[in-house]
Order: sequence, then C-alpha cells, then structure tokens
Amino acid sequence: MNRLLAGGALAVFITAMAVIALTSVGSNSSETRPTTTAATTKPVTRPRPPKPPPKPARLELVAVGPYDPDGDGTENDAEVKNAVDGNASTFWSTEHYTHGFFKPGVGIVVDAGKKRSITKVTVGTDASGSKAEIQLADRPTGPYRTVSPDRALQPGTTGFTLKRGSTGRYILVWLTALPSATGEGRITEIRAIGR
Repeated sequence: MNRLLAGGALAVFITAMAVIALTSVGSNSSETRPTTTAATTKPVTRPRPPKPPPKPARLELVAVGPYDPDGDGTENDAEVKNAVDGNASTFWSTEHYTHGFFKPGVGIVVDAGKKRSITKVTVGTDASGSKAEIQLADRPTGPYRTVSPDRALQPGTTGFTLKRGSTGRYILVWLTALPSATGEGRITEIRAIGR
C-alpha cells in the first residue's frame, strides 16, 4: 500500500508539473511583461504670458481752463466746458485780437483724469484760419511738451497723431495762429485717444 500511495503521489506531481509547463509555454514566458508604478510628480506650472496692454480708446476729458501765459491769464474762461461737452454746435473761443495776434499762442487745457499714454487728439472748429499744435503735461500749469506738429485747423475736425510714447494727464490745444479776418479762434470739440 505504501507503494501504491507513493506511485499515486508521483503521478499527481508529474501531472501538476506538466500542467505548469504547458501553461508557461502557452503564455510565451520568454517575454517579460512591463510593470507599471504610479508616478508621484508635481504638475508643471508654466508662467502665464503677460496681459497685452489695453487697446487705445476714447478718453473722457474734463475742461480745466484757458492757457494764456503771455497775456492776462484769461480767455473766455466760462466757455471752456463747451469744448468737451459732446456738442459740436457749442464752442470755446479766444478773445478778439482785432489788431493782430502778437504772442506765441493761446490755448485751452483739458484733463484726461490721470497720466496716460495718448496717441491721437482731434480738434474741431467751425472756421478756417487757425493753426494749432498739441502739448502735454503732468500738471495743469505745465511745463508743457510739444508732441505734434503745428497744423492748420480745418472746418470740421483735424486729427493730430502724437509722437510715439507721448504721455501726460493734461492736454493743451495751443493755437499758434488765428484767422486774420475775425481775430478769434474757436474750438468746438476736443477728443483724445489713448490708454
């Protein structure tokens, strides 16, 4: 009986070995299977690109007053607000220079609210004969910096493209010549484009 048990145990062992061998051959055991492990990496943070500067837009302007450093300091002060009221039928005018305009200029100052980059100023008038240039400053009393060429004002609007990089809070429309027939310059509207 011991032999019978030993033979039975040997038969079970050989059968088990055969099953293991056949299973290993069927699964192509010569190849190794890749093992995966979960990586513990931190997410990569990339810096955000800087925001582009705001696009130039029309600036809200507030009237400050006339600018007459070579005269008596007044030039129809009560009319200054008409140059920024959005109504082209109202205007600011200089005093009457019936005997000639014998000073470097006279003008009107408007406030852009804070120091800004200003790219263009448009000046409206209802009469020809005046010439103007645009100047900027950080204070209403100056000193002012010329940022455009001197140009003739045409009835309707005249645009002044300012020098690149022009900044300031206060805009001076500086009249350098007046119509000889009337001796009076008139500005109906001032508009500015900037950031």
